[in-house]
Amino acid sequence: MTDAEDTLTEIISKALLLDKSELTDDLKRGDYEPWDSMAHLTLISEIENEFGIFFEDDEVVDIWTVADIRSLLSKKISS
Repeated sequence: MTDAEDTLTEIISKALLLDKSELTDDLKRGDYEPWDSMAHLTLISEIENEFGIFFEDDEVVDIWTVADIRSLLSKKISS
């Protein structure tokens, strides 16, 4: 894992109250009760602050899985 992936994993696990070993790319908002709207906004804010990026409103709404987060972040930090 790269430093960015490690950092992202740390942020997600803290925001969603999950042990890092339980975090999978297919974890889905709506299927995991602690990933409610407040946790989602906290997660997005933490990622934006850590990586110095900004998610558009439509991007935030379209994030449903951990894989979505990883994919979007990858696009943001590589551009």
